[in-house]
Amino acid sequence: MDIKSRRYNQSRAWSILTFILCVAFFIGTLTTGAIALESASGLHGTGLDTQDVLYSSSYKESMSFQWEFEEKTSEILYLIADLKSEENIKSGQTLSQNYVESRIESLFYNALWNHDRGDANEEFHEKYGESYDDPSARELFKADYADEIEKIKEELIMDELRNFVRAKERLDRAEGFLYYATDGVNTVTNLKNMTADAPLDSSRFTGMTEKGEYLIFENDKMIKTSSSAEATNQHIRDQDIYLEEHFRNQYNPELKVYFAFEESYLADKEKAFQESKEEVLKWIPIAAICALLTTIAFIYLIVMTGRKDPEGNRPFYRIDRIFTELQLLIIAGCLFGGGYLFGVNLFDSMNYHPYHFGSITSLNTAMLVQLGPAVLVGLAFASAGLLFILSCVRNLKAGRFMKNSLVYRILGGICSGIRSVYRGGSVMRRVVLIALAVCILSATVFMAPVVFILILVLAPRWVRKYEEIRKGVNEVKNGNLTYKISVSGEGELDKLAADINEISAASSIAIQNELKNQRLKTDLISNVSHDLKTPLTSIITYIDLLKTEGLDSENAEQYLEVLDQKSMRLKKLTEDLFDAAKASSGAIPVRLETVDLLSLINQGLGEMAAGIEASGLDFIINAKQEKYYVRADGQLLWRVVENLLWNVLKYALPGSRVYIDLRESAGINGKDAQVFLEIKNISKTGLNINAEELMERFTRGDESRTTEGSGLGLAIAKDLVVLQNGWFEIKIDGDLFKAVVMLPQIRTEEQSLQTADSEE
Repeated sequence: MDIKSRRYNQSRAWSILTFILCVAFFIGTLTTGAIALESASGLHGTGLDTQDVLYSSSYKESMSFQWEFEEKTSEILYLIADLKSEENIKSGQTLSQNYVESRIESLFYNALWNHDRGDANEEFHEKYGESYDDPSARELFKADYADEIEKIKEELIMDELRNFVRAKERLDRAEGFLYYATDGVNTVTNLKNMTADAPLDSSRFTGMTEKGEYLIFENDKMIKTSSSAEATNQHIRDQDIYLEEHFRNQYNPELKVYFAFEESYLADKEKAFQESKEEVLKWIPIAAICALLTTIAFIYLIVMTGRKDPEGNRPFYRIDRIFTELQLLIIAGCLFGGGYLFGVNLFDSMNYHPYHFGSITSLNTAMLVQLGPAVLVGLAFASAGLLFILSCVRNLKAGRFMKNSLVYRILGGICSGIRSVYRGGSVMRRVVLIALAVCILSATVFMAPVVFILILVLAPRWVRKYEEIRKGVNEVKNGNLTYKISVSGEGELDKLAADINEISAASSIAIQNELKNQRLKTDLISNVSHDLKTPLTSIITYIDLLKTEGLDSENAEQYLEVLDQKSMRLKKLTEDLFDAAKASSGAIPVRLETVDLLSLINQGLGEMAAGIEASGLDFIINAKQEKYYVRADGQLLWRVVENLLWNVLKYALPGSRVYIDLRESAGINGKDAQVFLEIKNISKTGLNINAEELMERFTRGDESRTTEGSGLGLAIAKDLVVLQNGWFEIKIDGDLFKAVVMLPQIRTEEQSLQTADSEE
């Protein structure tokens, strides 16, 4: 037991260590994964994502490159299609009339608010009304506030001019990016010496950019290198279709757009892409290994938590007593709330990463200082979440998960209360409660049809059960005690049917027992008469011979020897009868002491050596120890051993082997340790009798009763073992006969030390 306890404690220590490692590897997985994502998206402002880095071998194959076509197209179309030119903007053609009207409306209500006092308010209301919705008042207001409205338009035009300049600057400052766009009237380009008077055609443009990537849209058709339809990422394979539709939505047949990414531009992007890929791939294996170790540790904890201890009990901690709903709520809070706080702190710490300062170096001190609180937050919430997850697992293994639920307890209490009220009274009370419930429910509009359907369904079932019970009662009354009434529920009729079945079964058992007792009494009288009559007949016969021949007859000595044997047999029979009566009644005094069972067996074999040698039986003792101490009465136990050994000598197959096995059985759940004695032999005659009948008094395996014996040996042995707080059993398997004796064990200090040494 000490070895098992030590192993159990070692298992707990391993579980605690695995718990710590599981939490650490989990946070390590999230942290390294976040660093990998940040490495992909933030390096040099490439805008790359994890899919680009993992699934694209070069920048030209990436999703970011396809999006760059979309971005440049939107910028160019904004210039040439929406704003057109600076002159067009200054003329006010680009102003949104709805937006201008909205600004004028705001001006109106501001003026209304400024005049919302005294006479000025009355004059304003009288002149323009109270709402901007009146067309005549609106036109009058525009005429009176023409200067303010003109200033608003000028502000909007200046905003459009600034947007035009900024958009063009964004296109122009991208080194290695060339573009040319015209709508037939206006032109925007960053190519030198390119104007509306000297237009550019597609063949000339492609000649200028033959080593780069380009897009050409003219004559309502688009030509583009690095087609998205051939991309490995299926999410961008339709990008060219959407891009071409973007051009066609301008509805301008004169629209021409050329732009290209020169080799120098792409080289810088490719360099940044490869650097991002290398940085991400540096962290991904670490994240993958941490994820794998987290999974292994988590599975180990799931398997080990809630395992039974050496006594067969499952551990139960204070945390396991918390309501299941609260445990699940805490797990969700740790998962979502803790995950949010961890993610915010983690990605905030990424702002101190040196990538954002334009250099590629290892983690710096500033980032580690910021990363520390994030990791601590993650460890705290992950530990709490894992603790409650393991608590739920333990409750599941122990069958307490639902029982520990607050809702389950509330509903269970309500149901128990209803059940106690329903079952706590008489049948009349239950019928009244059901009738009242039916009346109340049927009084409502919605429940009346339901009650009607329930009556149609349940009433026939109750009637059928009543008819089955009445039929069963008639069958039992007529003497058919084997008839069983079907029981399909726990209602009153079902309980009544079950009670009737139990009465029938009890009556049948009582009749069978009475018949068996009558048969046993008859057999007992017959067997006792036979066993007494046989020696008495011999005694009477030989006495008559002595009377006839006289004591001087030459056969007188032989006759006297037979008379002595038969009288001793009668004495033995009467003694067995007397012992059997005392043993069964418990009238024999029992003095329990420490007895060596193995020594007692060896003593019995020694005293019966002559009989054993004559029978040719080979006795084999299987015992792992030299001593087997039991608490028993030495004289009574000797009688048990003697009866069992004589039984073997009388009924075992001559020349066969007899096995005597001794073993110990450890005490479990408060029970005492036991010593088992098993004696097995092959019967010389067929055992056409069961074990229970064989232990009845005057019952012998030899039905012809030609062998010596009273048939009381096994019955006496059983009663004597029971008197010594033991257990006795006989098992028969074909011709194999086995007697089993179990007695309480007594362990000495020497035996305890020997057992501990053998276990180690």
